[in-house]
Amino acid sequence: MRMRSARLLWLVHGMLVALMARAHADPMPARVLTQMQLSKPEIVSAWLRLHPAGVEEREAALSYQAGLEQKGRKDWSGAAKSFGESAIRHPSPQVLAEYVTANLHMLGEIRTRNGATSLGLDGDMDFALRHYLSVMAADEVLGTLSEREKGQVKANIACLADYLKSRQAPAVCLPFEYYGFRP
Repeated sequence: MRMRSARLLWLVHGMLVALMARAHADPMPARVLTQMQLSKPEIVSAWLRLHPAGVEEREAALSYQAGLEQKGRKDWSGAAKSFGESAIRHPSPQVLAEYVTANLHMLGEIRTRNGATSLGLDGDMDFALRHYLSVMAADEVLGTLSEREKGQVKANIACLADYLKSRQAPAVCLPFEYYGFRP
């Protein structure tokens, strides 16, 4: 009986040592963001400070490449999905900008199929504004946007914010063009 207890104790001790060594050598991978979190600039910037290179780099790159291919075919639904899959793993300013652009095109197509009404316009533009704010938050951490790209994102933020305050579609606003809405 004593021999069994000693063996069991030795076995349990060995398993604990092995588990602790594995946990130390192979920490759990970082958690990916959710689609909802991509629209929260403070979450995006905090996550990027912890994971500036992203997580699951291979999957992020493959999804981004698939998004570019779908964008080239004007498959906006597929592009939005692929850019979103890339963004939850590495929300770089470029990926987030592609994600919001593809979503605006996709939402615009849906709007056109439904009779080109203004129903849902405010919600779609609010969605775009929140994501463009995340683009800028990501750039504050990573600093990868060119001055021209930064200027365009700021112009998109300004025209969307103006629209959401006044409910008057601006004469020139790139997100509205992506959406297929011309005043």
